[in-house]
Amino acid sequence: MTDTTSTESTTAAHGEHTTHGIPNGLTSLTPFLAVTNAREAIAFYQDVFGARVVGATEMGGVVVHAELDFGNGHLQLGEPNPEYHLVPAPEGENDCYSLGLYCRDADALVQRAAQAGATIREPLATFVSGDRYASIRDPFGVRWTIMTRVEDLSEEESNRRVEEWAAQQG
Repeated sequence: MTDTTSTESTTAAHGEHTTHGIPNGLTSLTPFLAVTNAREAIAFYQDVFGARVVGATEMGGVVVHAELDFGNGHLQLGEPNPEYHLVPAPEGENDCYSLGLYCRDADALVQRAAQAGATIREPLATFVSGDRYASIRDPFGVRWTIMTRVEDLSEEESNRRVEEWAAQQG
C-alpha cells in the first residue's frame, strides 16, 4: 500500500527565487535534449549562441544534465541515456523537431554557426511574418530556426500574412 500522507509541499512556490511555481529566469516551457557529445554541444552553444551555463551535472565523466540560459529562455541537455529512454536526434537528413531562437542579428548568428560546423538548411531570407529567418542543423543533430523580427508587426498581422502566404502555396 502506498503512503499518501506525505508532508511534502505540493503547492506552487512563490517567493524571491520562484514565481507561481516557475524558477525565476525560466519560462513555462524548457526543452531537454539528449545529444551525443553534450560537453561539446555546450561549448558550441556558448560560442555560437552566447548561452550561459547555469549548471551542469556529471556522473562518471558524462554530462547527464546541463542547463543553459539563452537570455530569454533556457535549454536543458544531457547525453543520451537508455535507462531514461532518452535517445539522440535521428541521423541523416530528416529532423523530428526544430528549436526556434530569436536574436538581435540572425545574419551574424547564422554565419557564426556555419563557421563552427553547422549546416545551413534554409538560407537567410526575410519572410512574410516580418522575420529574418534561416534554419541550420548544428553538429549535434539539432535543427534550429534562427530569427530576427525585422518588421514591427502585431501578432495578428504577422499571422494574417503567413496564412495568406500559405493559401497561395496551393
